[in-house]
Amino acid sequence: MDNNIANGENGKTNATTTRRRMIPETGKIIKFQHRESLLTQMLNNSSHIRTLHNLITGFVTIFLVATIADYIKQPSKFRDEYETFLWNIADFGRFIQIWLIMNLSVICLHYPLVLLNNFYQYRWLINNPEKDLDRLFEMYQKQKYSGWLQQTFLYIAYALISFFGIFFYCTNRLIVLDIKITGSFAALMEMTRLLMKSHSFFIEKKDLQIEKEELVKLIAQKRQKHIIQSFWSSSSRARFRNLIYYLFSPTLIYSDHYPRTEKIRWSRVLNFGIQFIVACLISFLILFRFVVATFSKTGIEPFPLNFNFIYKMLACGLAIYLLCFHGFLHTWHNFTAELIRFADRHYYDDHWNTTKLKDYYRKWNLIVQHWLYVYIFLPIHLRFHNRNLSNFSVILVSAIMHEYIINLSLRFFMPLNFLLFAVFAQMLYFYQKRNNGDDDKQDNWKNIIFQTSIFIGISLQILLYSLEWYSRINCPLQEQSTIIEKLSPRFIYCVKF
Repeated sequence: MDNNIANGENGKTNATTTRRRMIPETGKIIKFQHRESLLTQMLNNSSHIRTLHNLITGFVTIFLVATIADYIKQPSKFRDEYETFLWNIADFGRFIQIWLIMNLSVICLHYPLVLLNNFYQYRWLINNPEKDLDRLFEMYQKQKYSGWLQQTFLYIAYALISFFGIFFYCTNRLIVLDIKITGSFAALMEMTRLLMKSHSFFIEKKDLQIEKEELVKLIAQKRQKHIIQSFWSSSSRARFRNLIYYLFSPTLIYSDHYPRTEKIRWSRVLNFGIQFIVACLISFLILFRFVVATFSKTGIEPFPLNFNFIYKMLACGLAIYLLCFHGFLHTWHNFTAELIRFADRHYYDDHWNTTKLKDYYRKWNLIVQHWLYVYIFLPIHLRFHNRNLSNFSVILVSAIMHEYIINLSLRFFMPLNFLLFAVFAQMLYFYQKRNNGDDDKQDNWKNIIFQTSIFIGISLQILLYSLEWYSRINCPLQEQSTIIEKLSPRFIYCVKF
């Protein structure tokens, strides 16, 4: 966050390499610059990091070769894992349909709404009887072009499109078509991404943002062109090609222009693509060989709660934690950025060095963090001038969406992620805030404890969600069950020791 946000007066950077998005009523800007991901920079600049990367690559290669040898020795194991893989991707075609309709909602509904509002403002400027351009520009800056009724209609129309065209449609299709876990999770992630992207596009482009110099030119040209032709040639209106590029770019903050690389480096596309596929494959193998093998007999056989199980559970949590970071945040975003020549690849910061929760949240996923900062934190902070309320609102919104994605994907209600995210994490945040002493001698220990607690939390979620999933399969409720029984965790009554 700190590298992407700077004071406006200190943000004078070469216009060819930096694109800025001004945050209203603040002296700060968000800058899009030519820069590589932190891991890429470390690999390019340090031979020690490259050696570590090569060792990990060698270990992964050995793991994959051993897996293939195991398949040759035991063909039944390959058949079981292959059938599970096919079961998970069986809804791929339906996922593409859902993804396509949600994108069309943004393109065919959000875009015309914003464009219509742009035209209304443009017509107000062109046809305004005010002769004093300074006075006219001042009226425009104060948004005199629209009354409360028009603004209310605009926001209601936007909310209805977002709710019915994206949120409700996605949720309804997942339930009606009974999309399986992988397809549901992917669709809900896309739903969340499009909701955030469409919100940024709406906020950034619903107003024309015409400068005074451009207004003078418009008034001078208003008799030379038809109003629609003149509006269509305006550089301030929402443009379709910019929206399309934004929908596929790895950022959630809309801008008319982003820094671009000179060309697509196909060797990097291939490299990141292979890394992403390998990360997905290893994640699948880990989850199948640990989760399915360990939890599929829940409620049928005694649960193997011993040291060996705890060790495997923690190793699984650590592996998934690292694979999610490297496979998704690093390789996937770099893969898509390279394909569309998106040059700003600062997707994360050095979250592995953090010792405090607030620093971890700010550095783990900068793409989401920037959106939460601009569209949740800042509006609430500017309205109520309460930093604690703003921080809590950010955590609450994020926790609710995480829980919605997980619960709908698994088709049961168990707000474990919400409790860890919005309750325990918030308590830890306030505790660390009140005990804000700095002791460099203890930073290593604090970092070890903090990072360990992160993957222990992930391991705990894998454990409890897996227990609940198989408990609902192996210990089904009777048909005449109460709502309380349906919502209550099933593993409490199902697990045998």
